[in-house]
Parts: sequence; structure tokens; C-alpha cells
Amino acid sequence: MATPKRDNPTMSRRAVIVLVVVYALLAVAVTVILFPVFWMASSSLKPQSELFARNMTMLPVRWTLENFRNVWEGTAFPTYFWNSFKVSALSTACSVIISMYAAYAIARIKFAGSYAFSLLLLITQMFPHILLVIPLFVIIQKLGLFNTHTALVIAYTSFSIPFTVWMLRGFFEAIPAELEEAAVIDGASMMGTFHRIILPLAGPGIAAVTMFGFIRGWNEFLFALVLLQNHDLFTLPIGLASFQEEYTFRWDLILAGASIITLPVLFFFLVMQRFIVQGLLGGAVKG
Repeated sequence: MATPKRDNPTMSRRAVIVLVVVYALLAVAVTVILFPVFWMASSSLKPQSELFARNMTMLPVRWTLENFRNVWEGTAFPTYFWNSFKVSALSTACSVIISMYAAYAIARIKFAGSYAFSLLLLITQMFPHILLVIPLFVIIQKLGLFNTHTALVIAYTSFSIPFTVWMLRGFFEAIPAELEEAAVIDGASMMGTFHRIILPLAGPGIAAVTMFGFIRGWNEFLFALVLLQNHDLFTLPIGLASFQEEYTFRWDLILAGASIITLPVLFFFLVMQRFIVQGLLGGAVKG
């Protein structure tokens, strides 16, 4: 009669040690990544005298919201905030709507070169955007859109589409084709199937690409700097850069403004994190 196998205590101990080491390394990585954010938030709550004190402290000695009041009421920050939100929302909506149909066509309609086209979309993300600044500037100027938010919406949409198409393509391919076949048998058209069946199932994937598209537009600096000249049209990144005075930086305004900028992104992540994780895992099944 065979004796039952006993668990190897050495292997169990080794697994625990590996787990402890992995979690310790992750804790160190998270601390390194989040420390600048903590320092920014902490410094934004300090009076200006503490920002340049000889003996700086991690937390404010005297807590104050004066920096936030100054940046919101004493500068054009509310205008920059609205400009960024408008441009990011419009470019995200355009890129997601276009990408939904393009990704579905690539995932379901098998045409010659469909896979090569998908790879081409991915390859476009390898090139730095600075290579396209001059050609884009020339095109925008010839279209008469220079120094307008429309130029930014076009630029952000065009650069977001390859990424969103690639992600949504993998997510659509992970949805069983039998659902569409059953809908066709019941008399649904291809577009009807897409709108009534596929899109509801693709909700987490769409939420994920929406989030990434919005953050991309929200944080973009280079094209806004090149395509905008009017201060009333500035977005948040170049608006904060304009807080530099002739001989000094207004760190109190910059830190408070940077803290405000992170709030919408943090809010979106907290509200939509479940959908983002589902979208990323769904898109990773295929593609």
C-alpha cells in the first residue's frame, strides 16, 4: 500500500521566503514611485517660507490651503483647467468612437493584410512624437487651425487611435463569435449585433481605452506648446510652465496646481479601476 506523500517543509519555507522577498521589492518600488507624489502634495500644503527653509520637513509645520487659493483665484488656472478638460474629453470621445468600429472590423472581418495592418498600428507607437512635430505643424497651419483647440483635438485623436484600436481589437477577439452568429440567425444585422450585443460586453475594454486616452490628452505638453500661442487657450501643462517668472519659479503655485491636476486622474482610477483591470485582461487574451 502506497504511503501518502508528505509536504516538503523545505519547499514551503522556500516559497514563503520568495513571497516575502517579492512583496518587499514591490513595497520598495511603490515607495519610490509614490514618494514624489507624496512630496508634491505635502509641499503644496506648506507656506512659501517652509518651501525654502534650511531644515525641511516631510510634513508641513504649519498647514495651509493658501497656495490652492492663490493658484485658483490669482492666476488663469481655472481657464487652463477648462481648456484641458475640453480638449481631452473631445479627443478621447473621437478616438474611442473611431477605434470601436475600426477594431471591430479588424477583429471580425478577415481581409488580406488585416494582421499586417494591426502590426503597423503597433509599430507607429514606437516612434517618438517629436519626430512628427514639424510635419503636423505645417499641416495644421495650412488648414488654418493654428492656435486653436481644434488643432489639439485632431493631434491627440490621431495619436490615440493606433493604441486604442490595438487594445480594442484584442478585446473584441476575446468575445465568442457564437454570440454574433446567434444574433444573425435571429435576424439582426451586423451593425445591430455590434451595437446591441458586442458593445455592452466590451464595456470594460472601452472604459480602459477611454481612461488611457483621457490621461494622454490631459498630460500632453509638446503639441500644446507648439500649436498654441494665445495664453487664453493654454492647457494645464503649459499653463503651469508659464508660472515661471523672470528670475525664479513660483513653486508654491506650481506644486498646488500640479496637485489639482492629479485629482481628476486619481478620481477616474478609483471609480473605474474595476473596468480598467477587466479591459486590460480581456484585451490580453488575444492579439
